[in-house]
Amino acid sequence: MSYRSVIVIGGGAAALSLAAAMPEDIQITLLTKSTTGRSNSMLAQGGIASFHQAGDSAAEHLTDTLAAGGGHNDVNVASGIIQDGRRMIEQLLEQRFPFDLDELGEPQLGREGGHHRNRIFHAGGDATGKMLVQHLEGLLGDNVRVMEQITVYELLLEQGRCTGVLASHEETGLFEMRADAVVIATGGCGSLFSRHTNDATVTGDGLMMAYEAGAELTDLEFIQFHPTLLVHDGVVYGLVSEAVRGEGGVIRDEDGRRIMNGRHEMGDLAPRDVVARAMHEEIRSGHSLHIDISGIQDFRGRFPTISGLCDAAGVDIREGCIPVAPGMHFLMGGIRVNEWGESTVPGLYAIGEAACTGLHGANRLASNSLLEALVMGNRAAGRIAQVVSARITGESGHSLPAPDRGGCYEVPRITLEELQRHMSKSVSIQRSGEELQALGRWLHEVQTDPIHVQKITKKQLELLHLWQLARLVAASALLREESRGAHYRTDFPVSDDAGWKGKQIIHSRNGIQIRENEGIAQSWNVYS
Repeated sequence: MSYRSVIVIGGGAAALSLAAAMPEDIQITLLTKSTTGRSNSMLAQGGIASFHQAGDSAAEHLTDTLAAGGGHNDVNVASGIIQDGRRMIEQLLEQRFPFDLDELGEPQLGREGGHHRNRIFHAGGDATGKMLVQHLEGLLGDNVRVMEQITVYELLLEQGRCTGVLASHEETGLFEMRADAVVIATGGCGSLFSRHTNDATVTGDGLMMAYEAGAELTDLEFIQFHPTLLVHDGVVYGLVSEAVRGEGGVIRDEDGRRIMNGRHEMGDLAPRDVVARAMHEEIRSGHSLHIDISGIQDFRGRFPTISGLCDAAGVDIREGCIPVAPGMHFLMGGIRVNEWGESTVPGLYAIGEAACTGLHGANRLASNSLLEALVMGNRAAGRIAQVVSARITGESGHSLPAPDRGGCYEVPRITLEELQRHMSKSVSIQRSGEELQALGRWLHEVQTDPIHVQKITKKQLELLHLWQLARLVAASALLREESRGAHYRTDFPVSDDAGWKGKQIIHSRNGIQIRENEGIAQSWNVYS
């Protein structure tokens, strides 16, 4: 049977939003590297940011988004996503999505860092991501099939257009799958760092496959470090949501001192880059930090997921203290796409954290990620349906054994732990030109081993992608000689508006370009 078909690599909120919105006469195949329950979306404790409360507005949400993003946001894209996000929230309310409600039956809106209003929609307390994924899965039609334990090796191109994937299943081996469009929804690059909040399956695969296929990557130097990971006895147990501080939690040192006093007008609810840098400085000075939750009533009922993490870590929440430290959380950059999720390669789309739309700028505002995932998944579905309907398609959507291939992958002769250690030292919360240059030399001097495509393992492929991505991230961080949002250079500690206003560092197989983005340049008029 002949199908019009789309391949989606990934299974988080963005991928499911797209699949749920696609017309039923288009077959969707979701390829997941592990199981459907493994994604950053499932771990999202925060909520979905959207203006709803009386007195709030799209303009205020946009202003907070631009402020958090250091004015590096694309104002037109950000404004559109915020407006469309409101409609997505209304749709979820009509579908009776189980948002947390107050005693009057209205959404119980929370507040998180960088927001001047209560506009965070939560579900299940601190389990919004998990409940959203489950809700979207329930909306999928018979035209959606899921293939688990699939490792995608590379994207297939015909006459410059992306037409499918080369992939593998551990039991059946290599296969090719063709489609009318391919969508990357693989998340960011958490595994580049020793301490992070991402699912272990998030290893930069989609970014590097898109790069090798000819797509442009941008804003890779902008990596958000969340201030509050639960770290006990040197072990990371997971994220302590910003919503905890929104409910009254405060960050203190071992003597009870509130470390954010006098550092920012919003105190503990300052943007994430501000809080993370403050904590980094305190820890470097020898202090141990914790969130004081003694003022939050029924903490276990309000935050069941975090309470479970505390139980696993042996932290007694009845004592009112959760030990925390910053760690990598979110990549603002990614595959450069337009407002419909289209990359610079025809037929190739990217949505979710793998994409760079321009919404987040230099530092993502809390709870704007699930908002973006919903909106961009929905938008991409509409555009793909439009494009696919206009194409004459043949037999597609079926996997076929891959033809014999003689190629090899050059896998780095290092361990993941070595790579993480170097990245955590040199491209973390604070960076310097000297450290970045040393890192760049180390990354480029790494020896490699050729491994045949038929023999490469999933772990080797993941390490290869992370090493390749690390080189691009380090190059971007070295080139941007200023501090902006989550990118902080100790040797260039202020923003250089004259030299870098509206400028993006763009990587492609043709090299590195520094290009001005008119949408970002416009955002400064709003921001200032």
